[in-house]
Amino acid sequence: MRKITLLGLLTAAIVLSGCDMFGGPSADIPDAELRSKWRECKTIANPSRTKVLACENYERECARRKDKGNFVCY
Repeated sequence: MRKITLLGLLTAAIVLSGCDMFGGPSADIPDAELRSKWRECKTIANPSRTKVLACENYERECARRKDKGNFVCY
């Protein structure tokens, strides 16, 4: 029983530590391209729902990079 609990805790720790490993598709975008797409989103007056979702992803990626000291979007 103790081995199962220890194994479960170890597995949970590994899974949780890997949560930020995969930042999503926008994590692979180069800085210049991300900035360009982010700025484009700021100028769209009436975006489609798909564009809104894409812009939210760009905004989230900009914030993630900002937290890491990369101020590419600001």
